[in-house]
Amino acid sequence: TNKKIKNENLILGIPASGVHSNGYSLIRNIIKKNKININKNKFLKKQLIEPTKIYTKEFLQAHNKNLINGCAHITGGGLSENIKRIIPNNLTALIDLSKINTLDIFKWIKNKGVSDKEMLNTFNCGVGFCLIVDKTKVETIKKKFSKKYKPYVIGRIIKGSKRVKLNGKINWKK
Repeated sequence: TNKKIKNENLILGIPASGVHSNGYSLIRNIIKKNKININKNKFLKKQLIEPTKIYTKEFLQAHNKNLINGCAHITGGGLSENIKRIIPNNLTALIDLSKINTLDIFKWIKNKGVSDKEMLNTFNCGVGFCLIVDKTKVETIKKKFSKKYKPYVIGRIIKGSKRVKLNGKINWKK
């Protein structure tokens, strides 16, 4: 239930391990269109077989201590569609895309001519899971995750009628 999500909660992004299981059709089209031999491209080969990080252990540790007000796996549909499902009426998840630490595989895809809109609708863009938490609990939650998957603030909950509002842009170059 999403009744615990309140105004001024923070939205934490948890880093993805890679593309997870979304967008492979688009990636295949890019590979085909650009005549890329996947067997000769070590970067792509490694990225595309990277196992999906499952956040169960860390999530349960935080959940069992009552630290989480809401959560969403970022799958097909991206941040916007997946977070929208858990936001109560009269609240808005305000997400600052410039705060997202994207992964090299997404920079590679973006540089093959995919629009920001399509990137955000198809991929997790580097955020595999989101937690919505009280601001007082952020540091406690961070301690439950390894360095590689350390949650970081990507937005906050505000009063509003639109369930999700994306501000800023992902920096595809950093």
